[in-house]
Amino acid sequence: MTAQLSASTWRARALRYILIYLLLACALVTLRFQTRDTYQQLRDIRQERTDLQRQRDELSVEVQGLTSEQRVRDWALANGMQTYAQAPKSVQVLPSVPLPADLPPPPPHPAPLEVTTRWK
Repeated sequence: MTAQLSASTWRARALRYILIYLLLACALVTLRFQTRDTYQQLRDIRQERTDLQRQRDELSVEVQGLTSEQRVRDWALANGMQTYAQAPKSVQVLPSVPLPADLPPPPPHPAPLEVTTRWK
């Protein structure tokens, strides 16, 4: 009777394990089916990011070339601007502003910092 009972117990456990493995396999196959396009999309996004980084680098170099000092100077001269050396200059004396009467006196200067070194 013990052999019969252990065989039936073994069959029940084996059947349960087989069902659990079948359910797990079905779940994994379903998950893989639902995410089948993920890897292709990931590769496309990585390629697009690489293209955008390359385009950013190229545009950065182009901007640096367009905003060089010589190019800006040539543009300014072509649009009628003058260099500082050629521009007319005028001098004007600005009147000094009197200090208000209720201005507090400036704070006294702090004592200078003194440092002593002791060698051991």
